Amino acid sequence: MLNPHVILPYEKADYKPDGGDDGRKVDVALGLFSLLNEIKQQKYPKYKDMFAIIEAKRDESDSRSAYAQLIDYTRNIYANQDRRRYAWGMTLCGTQVRCCLFYHDDIRASSAMDLSTPSGLKRFVMLLVHWSFCGSERLGYDPTMAWNKKTGKLEITCTSQGDKNNGRSRSTNSEAVTYEVTKSIMSASALFGRHTRCYLARRKGSRRKEEVVIKDSWSLPRDLSANRASNLDPLDEVEQSYIAADAPDEARNLRLISEKLAGMELDFLYPKAESSGDVILSSGIADNTHAIFSFDKDEDRKLFRVHRRIVMSPVGHYLSTVHNEEELVLAVADAMKCHNTILTKCRLLHRDISVNNILVVREFEGRSVRRPVKGLLIDYDHAISIDKESSGYATRSGTLPFMSIHNLMGHVSKRTALDDWESLLYLICWQATFGINNGDRENVKSAKKVAEILKWRDGDMVDIADEKRKQMHSLDTFESTILVGFQDQYVLLKLFAVNIYKALFQHKGCKGALLQFKNAVVSQDIHKYLKAINQSSIRKSQSKLNPPAKSKGGQASSKQPEPEPDSDPDPL
Repeated sequence: MLNPHVILPYEKADYKPDGGDDGRKVDVALGLFSLLNEIKQQKYPKYKDMFAIIEAKRDESDSRSAYAQLIDYTRNIYANQDRRRYAWGMTLCGTQVRCCLFYHDDIRASSAMDLSTPSGLKRFVMLLVHWSFCGSERLGYDPTMAWNKKTGKLEITCTSQGDKNNGRSRSTNSEAVTYEVTKSIMSASALFGRHTRCYLARRKGSRRKEEVVIKDSWSLPRDLSANRASNLDPLDEVEQSYIAADAPDEARNLRLISEKLAGMELDFLYPKAESSGDVILSSGIADNTHAIFSFDKDEDRKLFRVHRRIVMSPVGHYLSTVHNEEELVLAVADAMKCHNTILTKCRLLHRDISVNNILVVREFEGRSVRRPVKGLLIDYDHAISIDKESSGYATRSGTLPFMSIHNLMGHVSKRTALDDWESLLYLICWQATFGINNGDRENVKSAKKVAEILKWRDGDMVDIADEKRKQMHSLDTFESTILVGFQDQYVLLKLFAVNIYKALFQHKGCKGALLQFKNAVVSQDIHKYLKAINQSSIRKSQSKLNPPAKSKGGQASSKQPEPEPDSDPDPL
């Protein structure tokens, strides 16, 4: 049913709306007001309430500055509005108005509408009228998300489909299930990209209290450069790349993992997809950028993203919620055990081992007895089959501080499991330097001692690779540049890092960080070491009732450490 509405400016202008992270004042905000109820304007509308923002400047020569500010405002709109698929905005410079369309990989601006002329004024009024007659779906809102006014909760409809869905129409065996969101744990804070959002939710109407994680994102299947020489119609090219068996697809990967690992003792070590598939619009069409914009140019068609949604369990917590270094080692050991099993049984390589992709799962027996922590390896967006050739297989992927030297260099040869093990080494070094939890953040050493590891997060990828080559070339340089920054209390993590380093960079086939690795030898060395860890007294000590965390003074404390200031420790 069409919900009649009108686009109007809010009365308040030139103020700082709630929800922003930059403290900027908004010149004019537009609101979407329903005509079924009396129009009541908020005195100070928030970013979560705005349809679009108008950035005003005195002169046409200030148009570049107006665009820059509008970009910042629109980023805040994405971050505060769960239902936003794409966004609108306007610049008013002198008498010239331009309408801007923001989507996942680009910004489009209209030609100028001069309000001092009848034709320009007519175009501007017609734009507002057309907006007022558009359904919310065409205005950029997600029709499969809605706020329940009675419960005050966001409800999300998820559709589960098989692998044969081609991104254009609803699968005949699709099933729609509605979930009630209990907490938003990740917002789309970037202007461009996948706009990934994550929620904790429960199935609506179900008596089960177990929570699931809903991951909502706009996937970019793969680069189309390999298909440019073909004689296919451009749209067929896009569809072909979307359904290609070797294109990274997290939903497909999770289904494969669940199928191959069924019956194995790996519960809580990998996410299980309860449902997954394309987001289906009210018209029955799968939501993707072509269905929205219908671009005509071939280059525009290649900016193709698919709106996908995955419902997963179990629910884990960020790695920063570990109580001590023993728990951290256990969590990453479990995650890499899962990594190796998925590699051998499913022939999938993860390709993004990082702090945010290994979670901690705690099992409870009753209210007070806690089993040892487990590590949950998540985010299979970049995982790809090692048995298939792909133009995207050798491309860079991962999280910058943890990317391997080979990955950073962008070599044309394929990534291997060793790239992921090298990422694990960098993860351990990063945590041991800056603190495994919030309680240890205050113990970071002097700027001089952590200067080398900070080179992993800034600058050109090739330059970062060169720095890592120097730091990893010998055990002496590794100790003098990286280990020197480890916090003093992390004795186990230092031993852990040294053993992984030796397995990667000091085996028979490698002399430092300058030669390539021999996979079999290195993998055997690493797995022997992790097996020894799992058989040690660490796991036994963790099976005791409610193991205490240590306070700054070294005394035992039952209080959990506070969350890190720069990451959300809530369940993911």
